[in-house]
Parts: sequence; structure tokens; C-alpha cells
Amino acid sequence: MKRKNILKEAGVLLIGALLIFSSVAAMATTSDKTLLKTMDIKIDTPMSNVGICTSQNVLWDNWVENYTGVFAAQWEPPGTPNRLDAFPADDFMFGGDTDVYRVFWGGGYFNCNYAQGPKDYHFDWNVTFFEDDGSGYHPGAIYAGPFTIPDADISKSDEVQNSTTAGNGNWGVGYWVWLPDPVTFSADTKYWMTIYGLGETFPQSCWAEHNESLGGVLLNEANFKSEYFGYPDWLNSSEVFGDRYDMTFALLGPDPDFDVTISKGLGVTATIKNQGLFDTTNVTATFTATGGLVLGRTKTVSVGDLGIGDTGTAKAIFIGIGSIAIEVQVTCYWGMTGNGDTSGFLFLIFIL
Repeated sequence: MKRKNILKEAGVLLIGALLIFSSVAAMATTSDKTLLKTMDIKIDTPMSNVGICTSQNVLWDNWVENYTGVFAAQWEPPGTPNRLDAFPADDFMFGGDTDVYRVFWGGGYFNCNYAQGPKDYHFDWNVTFFEDDGSGYHPGAIYAGPFTIPDADISKSDEVQNSTTAGNGNWGVGYWVWLPDPVTFSADTKYWMTIYGLGETFPQSCWAEHNESLGGVLLNEANFKSEYFGYPDWLNSSEVFGDRYDMTFALLGPDPDFDVTISKGLGVTATIKNQGLFDTTNVTATFTATGGLVLGRTKTVSVGDLGIGDTGTAKAIFIGIGSIAIEVQVTCYWGMTGNGDTSGFLFLIFIL
């Protein structure tokens, strides 16, 4: 179940205060075969200082706190002349059978100045999981997917890169998506994943990476495949780009980041504790009442900001009569979630 209706996920790509793009592959021009394939990004502030994806929901962290550049990651629509394809992939493995509900990655668009400048081009994105091919070095058969996630269902951070002067125009954010259904991965088994945008050049969509010296390589180095660029089979990133890279992503479960307890009486009070691993901002609680005769069944209350381990409260008053059930959904700007529920008999503004 996607559950996007209870989330206001924003996820943040912690790239740092200053990003400067420069090419490490062919320079980008309008010539068909000389499109930029990868870029270096130099950062002044480590991502870990601003807390990317560090909530307790993280099942696999592929070194998201480090970031050095991006790989082109794109599949153009059928019928596009000189159709561009670019597929980065990276591997992961769990110690026990694991259900993955959400995926986070860093990315965006580059070569934007050949289109309409740096901005969100609202591509849909694809997430596909693969088995290993048996060698430990490359993806094999498709395991789950392809999952096409419409742009309307993707949660994004505020833009963290918007450059009109560096390179050829770049725009970057952090992306969070719910998979259509959770995907179960077996213990001690290597899998691979691709992430790529679905849209026509220009711009080029991209997926963030880090090199071996900044972040290291977990399991095998990332792979890259592209018939357009002359790599029809999966190759290690070092064979394509001359260095060992890993992609920037995290796989997450469904567990709430906020502990929510409910008390009844004069209305409903939700006590909310930030049990995640980083400070949160713009926490809200949405109360929804079902059953009975109720005036105004949905109420959203601002909780404010909650530091790590801090507790806040939100209260909602319902007017009516009859047996009701109340569900509380808690969200914040960074995509953390929590929920609680209660039931009782509503008499005017008292819940018994």
C-alpha cells in the first residue's frame, strides 16, 4: 500500500552549501554522442552535517552522507530520435529477510541550459530491482519491477542545487518514493537496483554517486549500461568512468519515526515524541473522525519543531454525538511519519 495520502514526505538531499559542477567525461554539447555522462561535484559541507535520511526507518544506507557527482540516468520515450538510454545500478544485501517500502536517492537534472534552464522538469522516475547474475559483479534477471513512479507521487526536498553559471545548468533535490507494494528480499542474497528518469533530452536526468575515496564502496562498485553511449552490457563504473563509484540511495521500511500516544476527554490529545535520529521541522498532526454525527471530521494541528527525543502535543476538539473512531497521522517536512488511533463515545465535545 503506497500510503502517500498520509505523508507529506520531503526528504532532503544533503549536498551541502555549495555545489560546483564540472565534467569528468566528454564535454556536453548539442552533438548527439558527446552528451555529458558524469559530473564531479565539489562540496563545502559534508552531507552528514545536515542529516540525510538518518531516521530509524533506514534498512540499507548506501553512504548517503557522501556525494561527489552524478551519473546520467535516463530512458527516453519510444520514437525519440537517437534515443538516449543511461542506466546506473548498484548492489545491496540484507542480513535477514527484509521488506522494503520506500526508496530515497539524490538526483535531478543537468544540461538544463540546452532546454529551459535549471528547474524541476517533472519527469516520472523508474525503480527496478534485479537479481545478481551469479558473478557478484553485475545485475542479472529482473527481480521486481519495473516500477514507474509518477511525478505527482514523488516527494522532493527543497532544491539544493540550482546553477545557471556552472557547467550547463544543473538542478538537484532529494527524492522519496513509496513502492506500489513492499518488496521482500531474501537474507544474505545480493540484489541490484536501477533508478532513472523517464523523459526526453534535454535536460538529462541523473542519479547522485560518490567515489571510493569519499564514502567508499559497499559490496561491488556501481555498474553502468547504455547502448547510446556504447556500453550495451553492464560494466563496472571504473571501466566506464575510470574510478570506482557507488550510488547514493537508501532503502527504508514502514516504521514510524514519531511515537504517538492518544488521550481522550475534552477532545483528543496526541502526545508526539521524535524517536528518530535527527531534528525535525514543521511537524503536523491530522485528526480524522469516522462514525457518529460529527461537525468537521478532519482537523490539522501544527506541532512545530521537535528536536531528537523531544515531545510535543496536539489537541483537536470534535463537536457531535455518537460512537466514533479517531485516527491521527503525524508528518513533518523531512518525510518522517507516525500514527495513532482511539475510539469512544462523543458527547458534545467530550469523548468518553
